[in-house]
Order: sequence, then C-alpha cells, then structure tokens
Amino acid sequence: MHQHAHGISIDFSTPASPGQISHEEAAHYITVYFDDLHPLTPFLDRADFERRIAGPELPELLANNAPFCALYHTLLALGCQYMDGGSFVPGKGKAWNYFQVALSLFPRILAPPQTLLHVQALAAMAVFTMSFSCIPIGETLMSEAARIVQLLGYNAAYVQTENETLCHRAFWVIYWLEKVTSFFRGRGSMIPDYDIGCPVPACSDTAPGELDWLLTTARLGRLMSRTYECLFSVSAVQMHTAARIAAVDSMSRELEAWIQTLPEPYQPGTPLRFSKGKSPSAQDMALQIRFIYYALVMSMCRLRIHLTSDQTNETNQETKRQLMETARAVIYHTRYIEHEAHVPAWQLGIVPVSALFIIFDFVIHNPFHKETATNISFLDIAAGYFSRWEISNRDSLPASTAAEFSHIARQFVRDVQARLQTTDSRRSSRPEADNSVPTTGEKNYSSGFAVDPSQVTNEDSLILPDIEGFSGTGPDQLFYPEDPLQTLFGTYMPPTTDISNMFNSTLWNP
Repeated sequence: MHQHAHGISIDFSTPASPGQISHEEAAHYITVYFDDLHPLTPFLDRADFERRIAGPELPELLANNAPFCALYHTLLALGCQYMDGGSFVPGKGKAWNYFQVALSLFPRILAPPQTLLHVQALAAMAVFTMSFSCIPIGETLMSEAARIVQLLGYNAAYVQTENETLCHRAFWVIYWLEKVTSFFRGRGSMIPDYDIGCPVPACSDTAPGELDWLLTTARLGRLMSRTYECLFSVSAVQMHTAARIAAVDSMSRELEAWIQTLPEPYQPGTPLRFSKGKSPSAQDMALQIRFIYYALVMSMCRLRIHLTSDQTNETNQETKRQLMETARAVIYHTRYIEHEAHVPAWQLGIVPVSALFIIFDFVIHNPFHKETATNISFLDIAAGYFSRWEISNRDSLPASTAAEFSHIARQFVRDVQARLQTTDSRRSSRPEADNSVPTTGEKNYSSGFAVDPSQVTNEDSLILPDIEGFSGTGPDQLFYPEDPLQTLFGTYMPPTTDISNMFNSTLWNP
C-alpha cells in the first residue's frame, strides 16, 4: 500500500532492503548516533541496545519484531545522516533509504498492544523528522508519538509493567520534541502540563559537564508551553490589553530567571567555548538553548510592540531595541550552525529566517537611524549564511530566497538617499529659498545619509513610504511595524509565523 504526503511516496508494505550493510558499518553508525546525537535525546539504554544488536538474535529481531526493526533502521539513518551527510530533499540519500524501512513499519507500530519498544521507535523516528527532509510528515509522526506516550501512561508517576526510568526518559524526550514543534508551528501542545506526574529521571551518563540536558529541556519545554498558553492562545488574546501586557512582563521575568539557573557556559550572552573532542554535544546544547531563548524573546517583543503600538514612550523604544539586538544575536550565532541535514529545521532555518525578516523590517522602516548601517551588515551576514546553504545543498532552497534580502535593503536605502538628496538640491536652488538660514540637511547620520527627514515635502512623500522614519522622529527613535498577521488571524496571533513550508521542497521542487 502506498500513500502520498505532499508529493512524498511512502511505502507501507513489507519493507524493502535498502541494500546490504556490513556489521562493521552498521555498528559504526550506531556508535556515531550514541556518541553525538543520543545525549540530546536520551530515550534509550545504550548498553542494553548494543548488547541486543551484537547478539545472535539480531536477524530474528529484525525479521519478526516490527518496532525493534524500525528503531534499528532509524538509528542507522540518524548515524548515517550525521556521519556521511544526509539530504535536505525528501526521499533522497542513503540515510533516507534506511529511514524508509522504518517508515514502512509505521502502521504496525501503531497497532496494539504497544510497549516501551514501540514508544522508543516512535521517539527515534520523531528525532529524524525534525530535519528539513521530513517537513511534510514530521507533524504526523510527532503527534502519534505524543498520543501513544500518554495513552500508555508514561506521564504518570508510576509505571508498573515496564522499566519505569526508561519509560519516563522516553516521555520527557517526546515532551521536549513536541513542545518545540508546537511552538514553532504556532499551535497548542498535545501534552497538557497539568496532567504530568512523572519525575525527570537522572541521565548523568548522557549529560556532559554540569548540564542535565533532560531536566533542562523539560523545564524549557514547560516554559515554551506556558508562553503560548499565557500570551498567544485564543483565551490569552481575548484578555484586555493591560492584562496581556502584564502577562508578557511575567513570562519575560520567568524566562530570565530560568536562564540564570543554567551553568554559565550555557547562558545566552556568554561566548561559546566548547571543545568538540571533549564534549561533542555540549556546543549543540548551548546553541539550541540560545536559539530557543532568542525565539521566545523575539516573540514576546513582537507581542509587546503590537500591544503598545499607540505609545511612544521609552519603554516602547527599549522593547524595539531589545527585538533588534536579539535578532542580531541570532544572525551572529549562525556562524556556529553546521549546514547539515541532522540539524533541526527550527534551528537551521526557521529562527534565522525570522531574525532576518526582523532586521530587514528595521532597515526598511528606519533608513535614517544610526543603527541602519550595522543592520545592513547583519543582513550581509545572513545572506552569506543562506548562500553557503544553497551552494552546499542545492535543491534544498527555492530560487530567490533569503540571501537576496540584503541586496534589497541596501538598494532601498540608496534609493531613499538619492531621492532625498535630489529633493534637497531642488529646494536649495529655488529663488525664494533663504540661503542665510543654515541647512539642516548637512546633518550626518551614521547610516550614511546627509539629509534631515523633516525636509521631505508632501510631494516627496508620494514616492516614499509613509513610515515613521520619514516623519522627523530623529535618528534615535526606532520604528517597527505592528504585526501584519494580526488582522489575518482575527483574535489569534501565533508566537511565530509557521514558515517551515518555505523550506518544504515538495511544494516548489516537483
């Protein structure tokens, strides 16, 4: 039986062999997975799994145990993707061949009776679907993993029938993955926080250095869920403005308080100083924490700007500056992101693109601001990031994408400068002009302009955007537009626009 998901052909019949793989190569992929990826999603007992695949019963397990076969081939896919490089295009590449075997077993994994092994197989598949090549099917797999882990009661304090620690570890891994997916898709989580009674088990063997990653992600996932519930849910947006602003203040304080509980190397604002050889996953953990933190800050700033759009006080300006600085921090940290298929889609593309759009808006709406030149430089950095992606992974980005925003913004600023300078020249050459009055057009803004915006006439405004930057607000005042999506969604305003389809190659690459 075949089904199609946004152009991907999925074979749910008996799995076909992806080709012969030697025992040494398979063991190498499994080792790579456990060394480099498993610390970020520690839902397995490494010693127990490696014992099973090293034993003589492995062929029988692969032939007769559907969840184990799916788990095994998904780990092969993850290790292969990390070691040999995967594809950004669905269905292509060696890693996808292994994952296709696991995907063909998906209906059998959903069939009862289900056990911890079924959940572990779904957890592994959910990890793989965080990549760009699985955007069309990732949400389905994630929702099924979230549904089954609750159906089996792993969110409860006690699990009587199976290894309780492993059940709880699997739950918290799925909890984290589902919370991240939900937040970046702009929808509520399927896992209610009020119905969780299980503790976060210790994972000292998978947490490098001082950081307990499982506990960290459990707390951060809860914070993301509360942010959506208190600020962006349908119930939240129906509150009056003062209550919503108070909620933003409360969640912002809670976020900053949580950041202070982290070890210093993992706190945003501190340099990334990790050795890949000593702790392969430590930098990945620190980078994911930073990007989630920046995404939360940007979403709160955008909401506050929306709620206070009629105000021009210092607090409003400080919010805009915080938004600008946070977007810059995202773009700066793209230097640490590997252009590889194993990097989660939200980290590799969604958060950087969101930051790019924010800086682009600041440039277009503030061409006279003293920070505009710096913002254009950050657009250049972002353009380099996406250009490298496009060169190294052809067919994974559509033509004319994010890399062009830098050129558009720079050309816009130049056009505005030329038009205003032409207007100033015309005015100064008029006979009635009072040449005894010193011209204010010589004021030099750091963005490169030598024209005072207050000199723009009504006639000139017909050819220039009607934005605050042209209305004499001065070089120290920032303007940022109220979120245009608000009117499209009525009372609903997602924390971040779901732009994952921008990277869904099945929609633009037939």
